[in-house]
Amino acid sequence: MRSMAIKINVSPKDQEAINDALEKVGYPRQRRKYHCTFGFIEKMVPEEESTAFGEKIIHMLQDYINPLSPHYEVEKAAHLFGHVIAFLPTDKSLATLREINLWLSDKVKDISEGRWELNTETQSQTYIPHLTLWRTRHPDHRFDGLKVAAEMHPSYHLSNAGYVIF
Repeated sequence: MRSMAIKINVSPKDQEAINDALEKVGYPRQRRKYHCTFGFIEKMVPEEESTAFGEKIIHMLQDYINPLSPHYEVEKAAHLFGHVIAFLPTDKSLATLREINLWLSDKVKDISEGRWELNTETQSQTYIPHLTLWRTRHPDHRFDGLKVAAEMHPSYHLSNAGYVIF
């Protein structure tokens, strides 16, 4: 059985804006896509169904978010899970992100005919979708600069649905 992360990537323009913000405080630019993960399905998806399911769910998710044109407004920078530096959303942004997460949770169950669901950690009542920026166990002086930059409450457009199978 395979696992899947379902995400929405930050727009290309805002990918650059995030890299610029990181670079200003001393982090090197990254080529990976900054994104907000909206759900994980853990070890439930049969390998032979994983690609078809992934394609179907992201097309539906894209259709759902297009009229919403969601933005991730930053409240603060945080060190999460002991190894991730991330942006956390404002309350206003969090409300929209949780609506998307709830929609996704329902669609996963619907499309899979009840066979799969988002894991407990990514269910909408408890999950705070974050934007992962950097991985480190020991934040240094650059993190302090990032916390100051986050106080400006930048906003990033979430534009392209995607998935990763692992």
